[in-house]
Amino acid sequence: MKHPILVLIGMGLMWAMLVPTTSISTTPDSQIEHGKYLVMHVAMCVQCHTPHTEHGELDLSRLLQGAPIPVKSPFPSQTWAFEAPKLAGLPGGWTEADLVRLLQTGKGPRDQAPRPPMPPFRLTKEDATAIAAYLKSLQ
Repeated sequence: MKHPILVLIGMGLMWAMLVPTTSISTTPDSQIEHGKYLVMHVAMCVQCHTPHTEHGELDLSRLLQGAPIPVKSPFPSQTWAFEAPKLAGLPGGWTEADLVRLLQTGKGPRDQAPRPPMPPFRLTKEDATAIAAYLKSLQ
C-alpha cells in the first residue's frame, strides 16, 4: 500500500490544479478603485495636488484640483515647481495615454520630465493605467 501522506499530497495537488486561481480583477470599477488606492496611499499624489486647509489638513472638498507645492526646494538653484496642476478629470489636454507614459517613463507628452518635487515614477503599465482611469473618473 502507498504511503497515506503521499496519497493526500497527490490528491491536494490534483485539487489545486482543478480549482481556478484568483487574479486581480480588471473590471473598470476595480481598476478605478486600485487607481484611487495608489493615488491616495502609495504614490501620494493627493499630498501635492490637493489644497491644504489653514491647519495643514487636506481639503478633500477640492480633491486633486491643483495646489501650491507645500514644500520649498532644498536647493535654491534647482528649478522647482511652485504649483501642482489639477489632476481630477485629466485636464489640460492630457490623455490617459499621456499620463500612463509619464508614470511609466518619467516623461510627459513633449518628452520632458516634470519639475521637482514630482518624482520620476517608473510604475507598471497596470498601475499607471489604473491611476489614469481613476483620475479620469473624477469630474
